[in-house]
Amino acid sequence: MYCEVFRYHFEGAELPDKDAVKHTRRVGELVYMERIHDPRPGRSLMLAMLLADDRETYLLPALDRAHLYEVRGGIFIEGLEVIPRGRGSKNIKSDDYPQRWFCRPVPRPAAADAAGVRLEARRHADDISAALTRRPTRRVLYDPATASGNSPGHF
Repeated sequence: MYCEVFRYHFEGAELPDKDAVKHTRRVGELVYMERIHDPRPGRSLMLAMLLADDRETYLLPALDRAHLYEVRGGIFIEGLEVIPRGRGSKNIKSDDYPQRWFCRPVPRPAAADAAGVRLEARRHADDISAALTRRPTRRVLYDPATASGNSPGHF
């Protein structure tokens, strides 16, 4: 779901006023998923993430042990904000802080016009074509006799 998200804490401390909360606004794809399954209702550990449009880049640190509460005008998600700070020999080390997000659905930005998308795709294809047909980058000189399947193994 595409949402705008406001954070209510910074490193575990509550932000002082509404203006500070408004400055934490981020817009992206909100993902709320099960991290560890438990067959008993309501006992699974959940994970909340806000992702960029590429669906790989985090816009905010992930919330572990997330709980979702529906309120008028949006939803609250509370959990532990996981900020990784490096890898140890046995595990990943992280700082975990309590965090609360207020999330409100917003419309997705309009897609670019089709003609512009096609033009950009054609330029990208031309760049790839030029890179593949560039002969000076080959290790040996091009010889049609060896290029027909009788190659010495590299060219």
